[in-house]
Amino acid sequence: MDEIAKHFHENDIPWIQGIPIDLYMEDNLFWPFTPNGHYNVKSGYRVSRELNLHPTRCSNMAEIQKWWKMIWSLQLPPRMKLFSWRVCHNWLPAKTNLKHRGMDINTCCDMCVRYEETLTHALWSFERVRNVWKLCSWYKNCSSLGEGSMFDVLMAIKQTNTKYEFEDTIKVMWAIWENRNRKWQQLPSMNDQQLIYWVFSAYPNVLKAGSDGIQQEADITINMKQWNPPATECICVNCDAAVVDKVAGMGLGYIWRKTDGQILAAGQIYRNGICLAKMAEAWAILEALKNPPAEATNTIEVQSDCRVLVEEINNMDQHHSAESNLLHQIHNVLANFQTVKIIHVKRTNNECANMLARKCLVDKNTQFFTHSFPDWLANFCKADYPNMV
Repeated sequence: MDEIAKHFHENDIPWIQGIPIDLYMEDNLFWPFTPNGHYNVKSGYRVSRELNLHPTRCSNMAEIQKWWKMIWSLQLPPRMKLFSWRVCHNWLPAKTNLKHRGMDINTCCDMCVRYEETLTHALWSFERVRNVWKLCSWYKNCSSLGEGSMFDVLMAIKQTNTKYEFEDTIKVMWAIWENRNRKWQQLPSMNDQQLIYWVFSAYPNVLKAGSDGIQQEADITINMKQWNPPATECICVNCDAAVVDKVAGMGLGYIWRKTDGQILAAGQIYRNGICLAKMAEAWAILEALKNPPAEATNTIEVQSDCRVLVEEINNMDQHHSAESNLLHQIHNVLANFQTVKIIHVKRTNNECANMLARKCLVDKNTQFFTHSFPDWLANFCKADYPNMV
């Protein structure tokens, strides 16, 4: 660490500490925006498009991918989700966009005759449009948003409102655009109150419309939020990690148990450094496999709530990613066991490991439990075992 401190800025040191090192693998260059680490034209075009769309966020493609995943998972009709995707890319035919595409057109807004009709002007900042937004209860949280791109406006709205309020935002925005098009085509259009009433009547909130079904689903799944024991004669290890985005430190947790819930070993390991959650999850699996109980000699089952990581470990192909070194070490350690099954479980089925990871991140210390286990851990595992009263 002293040598690193001599050559690097103190703000960079935690990032360096978060890089896994494998003395038995050669260093390789890889393209981080494809699953296999190989560059292709499609991914290059996509990254280039994202750079042009929001250059201030280009360094974290994971956040961008998370945004698109959220957009496509909204409880909205497909036409509205497609509309929001086009809004984010600034691909709707506002006058300035038409001008940019080569059309000889006057870009002045037809309704205010003062400003250019950008997409932000048409959907958000135009005075008459703001009168529509003021009818939404959550608008007071976003009324001070400036003249940025619509992508920036939507990002800010998402950060200051609930998921259901954000879905309502997309509905109203879509209705505003539809109303604007009707005016362009000289068709009958709606006033502010009519527009709000129409869109919320025609497209009610899914949560409110299906509240009875949600309660029934909750009753069915309430008993599923516990540990999934492995098959008989199999020993199971649950692994998890806890990190805070762009903050130094990661908490790793694991727990080895028999089918009947008996604890064989557990641990919480604190590591310095900054890394993404997926890499921290890989660290947790590696530490768990490096510290098995004496009983773990034949068949073991590894449970993790990181689906992508589980798929990469089960795929024996060579990996080219930030986690490549850790995956290589995990495969080497797995060779010590006779039979290994690595499965993905939900977070609610991985509570003990998650609790250890979170506790480790808060305490910032490393502990191993092998022969005796503290009451708080034993009681938590007992409550986590299915069919326990």
